[in-house]
Amino acid sequence: MRIVVTRPQRSGERTAAKLEALGHEPVLLPLFHPVHHGERAVAALSDPAGAIAVTSAEALHALATSGERLAPHLSKPLFAVGEATAEAAEKTGFEQIFTASGDAVSLTALVTQHRAFLTEEDPLLYLAGRPRGTVFEEGLAAAVIPFRAIDCYEMLPSPISEPMLKTTLAEPAADVVLLYSSEAARAFFRHASAEKYGAALAATKFICISRNVLSLVPEIFRANARAAEEPSEAAMFKLLRRDSGT
Repeated sequence: MRIVVTRPQRSGERTAAKLEALGHEPVLLPLFHPVHHGERAVAALSDPAGAIAVTSAEALHALATSGERLAPHLSKPLFAVGEATAEAAEKTGFEQIFTASGDAVSLTALVTQHRAFLTEEDPLLYLAGRPRGTVFEEGLAAAVIPFRAIDCYEMLPSPISEPMLKTTLAEPAADVVLLYSSEAARAFFRHASAEKYGAALAATKFICISRNVLSLVPEIFRANARAAEEPSEAAMFKLLRRDSGT
């Protein structure tokens, strides 16, 4: 199947390799690209913190060039939103990693379970990015968990030309589009409006990482859209295997 991957280039390439191994034809359409602010992240780590939280591997990529300045902080507990982020944390060198099940709600619950690491003097350091949702920070506040958030990366829209869209989605038509975030879903359907691409995408299936993302699929395409049972790529691939028999 011809499968459009809407993730940023680095993570999209990893997904493409998995799809190729399953016999599919992946097509990359990176709707956003990251800009990292590593100095800001390292400066934040220098202030007292009882533990670190990350909701994206991009926060770890922002630390990639920090070298020896990162070493004193690698023993701090780190809360990762899901498996991919935990893997990035391990590659970065963090030694004590706690992994949630892929969304902000489960990450909040995980931090709350281990709140003994945190005090007002040594709060949770959230290495965050923009744009982002508010669920995690609102959950921490509701649980009265001391934290501070530092923006250490931002996801900027990638330039998507009309010829690129036509080649990706209509020449030939895409069988499946993978949507990994609310921002990606909004951007995708801004570019591939129903008015322009309704016919080309009429038979295309949309696999969404969550019900929240599914809710952003326009009604005209909703009959062919489904949400993964849990917010992970593994669950998305489970839906894909169900459809393709791979």
